Amino acid sequence: MNYLAHLYLSDKSKDVMVGNFIADDVKGRQIDQYSGKVLYGIRLHRMIDQFIDTHPIAAKSRARFYPLYHHYSGVVNDMVYDHLLAHEWSCYSDEPLWKYSVYCYAVLLSRWFSLPVAVRSFLPNVILNRRLTEYAKISGLKDSLKVMSRSTSLPDYADEMEKILLDNYEDFKSEFHAFFGEMRAEVLKFKESYK
Repeated sequence: MNYLAHLYLSDKSKDVMVGNFIADDVKGRQIDQYSGKVLYGIRLHRMIDQFIDTHPIAAKSRARFYPLYHHYSGVVNDMVYDHLLAHEWSCYSDEPLWKYSVYCYAVLLSRWFSLPVAVRSFLPNVILNRRLTEYAKISGLKDSLKVMSRSTSLPDYADEMEKILLDNYEDFKSEFHAFFGEMRAEVLKFKESYK
């Protein structure tokens, strides 16, 4: 899952949201710097990543991108699932996506000085480009992929990704809904086991 799903699965708890958002930039022993709900958010993020990486429904979605993206197919599928969450937002929340996004940005900015430097380097672009709401549009998804291809070794196949997505849109959508239902249940189990 990508930014939107990780934040959503944090259940609007500010500390959990921060931990979940920064988890990819907390390396090795750096985790020892965190405690309480922020630490829980980091661990939740890692559980979510492991769940999607090993789930057969996500593997089916991911396989469509594999011929194009190879080992990056999981990254691309995570972003597509964020697009589908944003596009289908009303299935998962009564709060408008724009309003939820403003809340997320405010939470992250309120913790600015406790964020890892790497997160502080990209968060302004996430906010300025309204990444969470832009995911709802395929053009926003393509923009995100293009940004990643400029700053990482992810190849720039955004147009080709769009064709794969559109050619299989209903399949992706049904797979996402099935997967996300199981993901939410897994998050609840994780929360109970963490107490």
